[in-house]
Amino acid sequence: MEITDKSGDSSPETSNTLSLRPLSLFGQVNLNIFWLANQFHWQALLAVVIPSMVAKFLNPAYKSINLALVVNWGTIVAFLVNPLVGALSDYARFRMGRRRPYMIIGTFLNVAVLVIFAFSPSWFPSSALLLIFSALFILLQFSNNLANAPWSAIIADNVPPQQRGISSGFNGLFNLLGTITGSIVAGIIVNKNDALPLYRNEIVQIFLLIAAVQIIFVAYTVLTVKETPLPSERHITLRPQELLKKFFFKPSTYPDLAWVLLARFLVMMGIWSIYYFLEYYFDDVFGGPGVKTLLFNTPFSGEFFNGALFQPVIMLTALPTSLLAGWASDHWGRKGLVYLSGAMMALVCAIFIFFPQQTFALLAGACFGIGYGAYTSVDWALTTDVLPPTNEAGKFMGIWSALGILPQVIGVSIGGVVLQLLRTIPDHFGYTSLFLLTVIYLILGTGAIYRVKGVE
Repeated sequence: MEITDKSGDSSPETSNTLSLRPLSLFGQVNLNIFWLANQFHWQALLAVVIPSMVAKFLNPAYKSINLALVVNWGTIVAFLVNPLVGALSDYARFRMGRRRPYMIIGTFLNVAVLVIFAFSPSWFPSSALLLIFSALFILLQFSNNLANAPWSAIIADNVPPQQRGISSGFNGLFNLLGTITGSIVAGIIVNKNDALPLYRNEIVQIFLLIAAVQIIFVAYTVLTVKETPLPSERHITLRPQELLKKFFFKPSTYPDLAWVLLARFLVMMGIWSIYYFLEYYFDDVFGGPGVKTLLFNTPFSGEFFNGALFQPVIMLTALPTSLLAGWASDHWGRKGLVYLSGAMMALVCAIFIFFPQQTFALLAGACFGIGYGAYTSVDWALTTDVLPPTNEAGKFMGIWSALGILPQVIGVSIGGVVLQLLRTIPDHFGYTSLFLLTVIYLILGTGAIYRVKGVE
């Protein structure tokens, strides 16, 4: 479906971009610190809490399929909300600006859902928990993406082109800091091997802590980042049929953007095909009676190993990479760093397949961190480089966000089915199959970047 803006058109957005003033270090921090809270929210829930609750409160024999059922519908909602709200924010005329009002409303709703989720195992009968978890996850995705989807366009709004690489690096930095703290805190608090009354209290603690972090960091962002309201001459009234058209663009009109989005989709497919199931992998492959956690010498649990060891190793190795890659991509080009990051992430799968031990798992985490840190840093800058010269950055960044979300639906569905069908085959063949599939996605996604012609 075609869109009305052509790549050669001049626009107010283009001239505004050219006139943007460089941001100070403090300005970069204020612009990006929201992502620390957002990633704390999702890393704690997706890497540790939701998989743990599904295994504890639902039938553990069907944990892979149940996990897919809990998260799929909410993820589809997130896929739809991102470009829709992004497009709406492009033309919003709030006095506070285009993006911040959505952040405030979305966070208010998000905190309310987090509180309900915290007490849901005590408030509802166990027979209804699969449906309740699914419904609450839908509401979490809707409310959180209502807050963060418009904010994805803030770099395009506020950062001059020559600073997009370093700003993308700060974005990656705060995402990774949120990931580290979210996984460690959740991994320490939550343990499904604990007695049920204690476990219920652990769930309440982690949800309320996530809610508090959201409130603090969103309040700080709203107070420190200023926006200029949309001028009246750039406001248009979006009719429903016109709004639906804005979900689409003709790939041949903006081929570089199309290839970048395809690459993001494939790389995220590789990551999400296994990500949700890492906690189960560690339990099923490394766990067992009498097994101790490496370094800590405590009884092994998938939550603790994944949250307090594996995920932090990933992020600690990714932290310097994210900043260095953002800076390096400004000076030496973006594509080479994408190739390198794809190769590093594929190496991780080989380590998991051939060396299924705790020590090698942490080595794999370090390799993944190096590759993932570079990719997250460069991906945002690469996307902003190929954005069409129109006034619809929110729309296109919404599509970009959505193509990081859709793989969650497809990946967790495929992963759940594969693990359920192959769970009786010896030597954990189901997990091996998922790792091989991940390698294929990463190769295809990295190769798609080669077709981008307008960026080095």
